[in-house]
Amino acid sequence: KQGGSIFVTRPENSGNGTPGPDFWSWTPPSSNDQISDEVDGLQAARQTSEYPISSNPVLEKERSVGFLSIPFESKAYETNRNLPPFQSLLGVDKTKASEVDVEEISLKEERDLEVEFSAHAAEAADALHKAKELSSQGVNQDGTRWWIETGIEQRPDGVICRWTMIRGVSADQAVEWQEKYWEASDEFDYKELGSEKSGRDVFGNVWSEKWRESMLQDSGLVHLEKTADKWGKNANGEEWQEKWWEHYDASGKSEKWADKWCSIDPNTPLEAGHAHVWHERWGEQYDGYGGSVKYTDKWAERCEGDGWSKWGDKWDEHFDTNGRGVKQGETWWQGKHGDQWNRTWGEEHNGSGWVHKYGKSSSGEHWDTHVEQETWYERFPHYGFYHCFDNSVQLREVKKPSEMSEE
Repeated sequence: KQGGSIFVTRPENSGNGTPGPDFWSWTPPSSNDQISDEVDGLQAARQTSEYPISSNPVLEKERSVGFLSIPFESKAYETNRNLPPFQSLLGVDKTKASEVDVEEISLKEERDLEVEFSAHAAEAADALHKAKELSSQGVNQDGTRWWIETGIEQRPDGVICRWTMIRGVSADQAVEWQEKYWEASDEFDYKELGSEKSGRDVFGNVWSEKWRESMLQDSGLVHLEKTADKWGKNANGEEWQEKWWEHYDASGKSEKWADKWCSIDPNTPLEAGHAHVWHERWGEQYDGYGGSVKYTDKWAERCEGDGWSKWGDKWDEHFDTNGRGVKQGETWWQGKHGDQWNRTWGEEHNGSGWVHKYGKSSSGEHWDTHVEQETWYERFPHYGFYHCFDNSVQLREVKKPSEMSEE
């Protein structure tokens, strides 16, 4: 129950989709129709507070952009007007990155992601708590107009979703944006917390940022899942996206992956070794008993007038609970006229204290040796179920529908 009304719908995007109305089909009310409302709204906004959500409502993109720099509604973007390093437009180096370098980069990105997850969860919980205390619309002192909607949806699986949404337009009508927050639960053990922030401006920039975390019980085990999806595009054809997915259960099993890419206009002049299209994927799985699988794959594409050159580097490792397994990788290159080169390598670890190393390349290299060497691999995740459970404070506090109705 929100403001005396109850909204119950079964939208087409129900399930784990985003609840509430779609931003991209929304058109702000005409300013001429809102003159009297603006006066009242401005007065109300000044008496209470500025834009009701704690984050900065609009971060406008500068007109002159050297490379892809899409505005976000997130707090992290307030202190960093450029994309984080792993979203850069630098191409993939042709030389094979060491496993140690890849591991350090992945660990840093994962730590940064967990910090962002915690911040988004706290922001969503705060927005949902304040929604019932706010007026339906208002005008900030800078002329930004905003509107708030709330609703309740029932999903086919019996989950009840409560959401609040803030839409806004800048005073010069150059930027339109939306921030949506929701929590969902059923009468059993399912809980969900999420947010989505979208925007567009008159310069042709569009962007979207989604975060979601959930928990449930299955066969007596608690499961936790986290997802993130960031995307942006501008009028110059520059575009990027990154997705994250994590799943943990109380038995110790866990799986994580990330998929990132970006592209720029193929006609953009670049320095040697840089690319017009860039990709990166990595993932890891742990069985909870000491067995694990890890992989990473990076590749790039460069337009060279009448064709494309491509290059990349990848490796993976598979180990069982006894420490026996294989590590393998490949570095490759393909020219615009079909000429190719690659180098592959592998390591067999059988727990004997000796490692079988082998490899070859298309240019005639070849090696096959046995060396005395200790086997090292990551048997258990450095960030596992109990770390995730302890950090999911707001998610664990989501109430059942019957508890919500008692408020």
